[in-house]
Amino acid sequence: MKNQRMHVFIVMMIAALAFAQQPFYFGCDLSYVNQMEDCGAVFRENGKPKDVYAIFADHGVNLVRVRLWIDPSWWQDPIPQPEGVKSFYSDIHDVRLTLERAKNAGMQTMLGFQYSDFWADPGRQLVPHRWKRAADDLNALQDSVYQYTYHVLRHLDAAGCMPDIVKVGNENNGGILNQIAENNEFTPVKTISTSWERHADLYNAAIRAIRDAGRDCAVNPKIAIHFTNDLKAHMWNMQNMLDHGVTDFDIFGISYYYAWHHGSIRLLEQTLKDLAQMYPAYSFMVVETGYLWSMENTDNLINIIKTPDPAYLPVCPEKQLEYMVDYTRAVMRAGGLGVVFWEPAWVSTPCRTPWGQGSSHDHVAFFDPVQTNFMEDGAGNWPMPEYYQDLFAQKVIFQVDMTGQHIGNGVYMNGSWKTGAGHMSKMQDAVYSYLTYLPERMTGTYYFLSDSLETSREQFPEACSRYNQSGRMFTVPDSGIVLRDKWGTCPDQERGISPD
Repeated sequence: MKNQRMHVFIVMMIAALAFAQQPFYFGCDLSYVNQMEDCGAVFRENGKPKDVYAIFADHGVNLVRVRLWIDPSWWQDPIPQPEGVKSFYSDIHDVRLTLERAKNAGMQTMLGFQYSDFWADPGRQLVPHRWKRAADDLNALQDSVYQYTYHVLRHLDAAGCMPDIVKVGNENNGGILNQIAENNEFTPVKTISTSWERHADLYNAAIRAIRDAGRDCAVNPKIAIHFTNDLKAHMWNMQNMLDHGVTDFDIFGISYYYAWHHGSIRLLEQTLKDLAQMYPAYSFMVVETGYLWSMENTDNLINIIKTPDPAYLPVCPEKQLEYMVDYTRAVMRAGGLGVVFWEPAWVSTPCRTPWGQGSSHDHVAFFDPVQTNFMEDGAGNWPMPEYYQDLFAQKVIFQVDMTGQHIGNGVYMNGSWKTGAGHMSKMQDAVYSYLTYLPERMTGTYYFLSDSLETSREQFPEACSRYNQSGRMFTVPDSGIVLRDKWGTCPDQERGISPD
């Protein structure tokens, strides 16, 4: 056990040195923001309208991801939208606006070339309409990929918004540019090729274009590739790319959602550690994830993330935050480069997608679906530095049952290790919760307040042996803990150990 702990310590020290050399990316995909605003969304914080990019930047987001489609006009333009909404989005002009707004807010950017007119994903990698004639001509298709990629990047550089990271493709499990659909349809009816020799040639055409553009531009971007599989398959994905000559990239990116991949955060951490150990010349990053805060659907469009991790129940904003913090701490411990949350501003509006009106992420977005107000208790605060000061610290959740108490001014808690009262989140009924990470075997005291003022702190029963004059006593175990209490009383149940 001692040798195992020493090995873990050494790995963590190496990761810590890596973090000191480059920033960890707390990223958000904001591809929908421009459209949501045109559709009438007014993003707010503390009930007041505020530029949405400033909201994200002020809460620690330092990277914005945006998708680029080649020509989405043919399928977006026929969709009826409210007055004032553009005919189509996610083309080069919309993407340039997103990159400009992100950079003006002080955030770095990741541009995702999907090499399609429509969403590219594991089951759909459609050749864009304008390239269909070249679909079976590999040389012509390579040239199209190179020329398009190069000229897009030179255009963005001339506009002063060259991306910091360029992602080649999107969730390319089965290859890239390898399917054909009927005219004005989205369902593949023909697979061009399953050959990874072909796919590698197209990848390398894009990579050459990025390198060539980067040498002459203000920013020489890092290059990422992107897969989404069961976590155990990523070692094969990585080696397969290298075996077929796709080597000149910087970041191996993955999508990982509990809802679709059903793996634990612990398995995610181990997967990234294994990749980093096997391929030390590359960086590894979660370039797409998301997690829900509600099981409710507030509009007419079906919600696509439906399955919560059973270790993070009940489904509520506070558990969304807890999940994302634990998730990100695991990526950090593994030496990962960052985490990107998919579409936290895709809120419900009168606008439509091909599948209906509204948002498929109204239960995932960092804004409430009624007032579009930033939710302080949800995952929007996941980048806060206080959660990552000590990656070895154990998770401690303080919970208090406020049944029968006046809570009009909020519920707070304070502790011997803190310098001020912390706001507690309402989880369910009258139960409030506070999340933090404290060193193993740390001993201290804590107490609750019905306001942020010290004059509103709870009174302790004199007969309770678990209290002292400073507050409730606790010791942090080696696996985290949930401290469950009831206002002004001794604990009426055992302290529960938090899940991994």
